[in-house]
Amino acid sequence: MAVPSLFRSGYPFATGGDPAWPMRSIERLFEDLWRAEAPVATPRFAPRLEVVEHENEFVVTAELPGLEEKDFDVEVHGNVVAIHGEKRSERSGEAKGRAWSERSYGEFRRVIELPTEIDGDKASASFKNGVLAVTIPKSEASKVRHIPVTAA
Repeated sequence: MAVPSLFRSGYPFATGGDPAWPMRSIERLFEDLWRAEAPVATPRFAPRLEVVEHENEFVVTAELPGLEEKDFDVEVHGNVVAIHGEKRSERSGEAKGRAWSERSYGEFRRVIELPTEIDGDKASASFKNGVLAVTIPKSEASKVRHIPVTAA
């Protein structure tokens, strides 16, 4: 893509006697930018997350619109929850004409480190209307224990 020039009229050597040449040059610059066929980067897909801590468990919720259960995996290891997969483009073949798209596609991986130990063997997950909910109980070792204090 060629970089538009502010100085088409030959400035600084010739302004053509036009007192408004600076404004016209700026207008041409913006017109050229709008006409340019510069590729626009498509953002990578990154699911939005929410982590809620309850007394005995954590609930991790992820927005995964347009995906099905087969498109992603959930893993629990130690105190880490990982969600990874791929959102594929729904287009088949080349689109005729031009299209504007703000949708994002591609592989994704979200890793959440929880603040306490969890019991991954008892974790469960559900997926409904594009929202994944992963429920992970806290381990017995991470639960608060009250210790009675006696007079000595």
